[in-house]
Amino acid sequence: MSIDLTVVGLRWLQFAAAVVAMGLPLFRMYAPTASGHAVQIRTAVIAGLSLALGAIGGLLAQTAMMAGGWAAALDANAVGYVVQSTSLGMAHVARAGLAVAAVSLLLAASRRKTLTVVAVVAFAGAAASFAWSGHGASSEGPAGVIHLVADIVHVLAAAVWVGALAGFCLMFGRRDEQDVEGAARSLAGFGTVGTVAVLTLALSGMVNTAFLVGVEGSASLAASVWGQLLLAKIGFFVLMIWLASHNRYTLTPALERAVRDGGDPADPLRSLRVSIGLELAAGIALLGVVAAMGVQMPPASM
Repeated sequence: MSIDLTVVGLRWLQFAAAVVAMGLPLFRMYAPTASGHAVQIRTAVIAGLSLALGAIGGLLAQTAMMAGGWAAALDANAVGYVVQSTSLGMAHVARAGLAVAAVSLLLAASRRKTLTVVAVVAFAGAAASFAWSGHGASSEGPAGVIHLVADIVHVLAAAVWVGALAGFCLMFGRRDEQDVEGAARSLAGFGTVGTVAVLTLALSGMVNTAFLVGVEGSASLAASVWGQLLLAKIGFFVLMIWLASHNRYTLTPALERAVRDGGDPADPLRSLRVSIGLELAAGIALLGVVAAMGVQMPPASM
């Protein structure tokens, strides 16, 4: 496999692991009635460990990319130079360390619940490090601070949304003793949180795009690989919004009516399981597009 594809693949792994690792424990906080607590925490732990390993692998692959060959990935001096001399290298190390710390906190949280909050904060720091090592850190001066903050907010909002989708998929995937009333309450409760996350993603995304495209770059946006990937990202985002709206305004009310009227919840549950699964798949695909965008030159930098 080429170095570029390896870098993209490892970035994709890190993005997906970060949003699940942060989003699932957070999901437990604002959806306490959701069933399947144990499997959600186990999944978050696995995602956290995957994030740490992906960050280490990403550091080695980025070193190989900078040096122009895989031999550099095994050269301690080359790797050390990237860590000490570049924000990208430092971000990878910080990401791995925060992920391991957060996993340790999650494993200990069964004895002290407040540790879950600290674990979420640590995972949030790991997710925020993507902005530090990506295009979000490319702008300079006061405007650069705005760009960096917008990128961090963008990443965290994505973790809230996609992490919740993972939580719902794990909840609806349980075939034994499905807590229908708890599922209905959790879905209704996520409505406001999800809306805020979507609006935050849209606004922060527009800020990021303005910095990365610029006035001059907008004319050639569709002709660049980065611009084509951006259009694909927007397409997946629109699909996710449509599915989320369908879930909130059609399928969730149907489930609530079934619970309230004593009807059979099997059909709305089945529809929700499929729709939320598709929404999560679209979100994971969107993260893959973002991973590919990270190795392409945005129009404003050309």
